[in-house]
Amino acid sequence: MQKIDFSRQFLKDRKKWSRSGVSMQPLEAFICTIQYTWPPPAQYEPHLLAGPMDGIWDIHLRQNWIVLLRFDAGIVLLLRMGTHGELGL
Repeated sequence: MQKIDFSRQFLKDRKKWSRSGVSMQPLEAFICTIQYTWPPPAQYEPHLLAGPMDGIWDIHLRQNWIVLLRFDAGIVLLLRMGTHGELGL
């Protein structure tokens, strides 16, 4: 079982998204899934980024709803959440 941790920026992103009225259920389902399953299932289109974001996973909760995270030694650190445009991807 992985330990889940959240960056300060991720918590800000999540607060912004929840205030916009978007259902947070896909995010909650993903967090429950990765707590027990690594790597994330194919339905989330998980892939590692390269270049300056080397080692960061790009996860698609929906078509244009992305979560960026880092996995290290059993700890999943959720870094950012947003659209491709918001995250500069």
